[in-house]
Amino acid sequence: MKDTELSRIEKVTRSASLVTLAVFISRILGLVREQVFAYLFGAGKAMDAFVVAYRIPNLLRDLFAEGALAGAFVKVFTATTEKEGLESAFQKASIILSNIILILTLIISIGFILAPHIVSLIAPGFKEDPSKVSLTVSLTRLMMPFLFFISLSAIFAGLLNSLGVFFLPALSSGFFNLSSILIGLFGYYLLSKTSYEPIYAMALGVTLGGLLQALMQYPLLKKKVFTLNSKQIFSLKNFMKY
Repeated sequence: MKDTELSRIEKVTRSASLVTLAVFISRILGLVREQVFAYLFGAGKAMDAFVVAYRIPNLLRDLFAEGALAGAFVKVFTATTEKEGLESAFQKASIILSNIILILTLIISIGFILAPHIVSLIAPGFKEDPSKVSLTVSLTRLMMPFLFFISLSAIFAGLLNSLGVFFLPALSSGFFNLSSILIGLFGYYLLSKTSYEPIYAMALGVTLGGLLQALMQYPLLKKKVFTLNSKQIFSLKNFMKY
């Protein structure tokens, strides 16, 4: 009994240490990312436009990726696992996630269309510089898919945590920072030789970094027999019930 208890404590301690390491790595890479952005662009029109454009999907991220929706999703998954088993929990999770994907796609499409109005609402001072408004709108549209990818990543992380997997989800944000830095730098190098604003490379790095953050977690979920239920995409009855 004591050996079993000690083994459990050792496992928890090891997991906690790995998560702490992953969070530390993520924080360091996040700092590096901010320093790279500051070094390349400093304070100016391009950086102002990027900050506002990045803020827009992040406002929605608080709701979908780190707010009530993701929390409710994981809560349903955990409760179903305890009452009906893992197979049933994965089935319900697949149905809910398929519907969330459609909802996110709709929201992103609306954001893409209404980007000029959203920018005017969030940054009314930009109207004095039409070129800054135009750049901000373009960056907003380029980074709107980030909401989709980061929301999926948060849900995948919640599912993995429910299954006792902590290190990979904790490391995923560090992978996002690293990916956005590398993609941004490579794109900056390419765009600096063209007539396009190099800041577009950083926006693309954010979007693709979000994609890679989600993708690095999905294979492990799939290994645990989790797949999206394409046959029941947008079943409003099931979605509202769950």
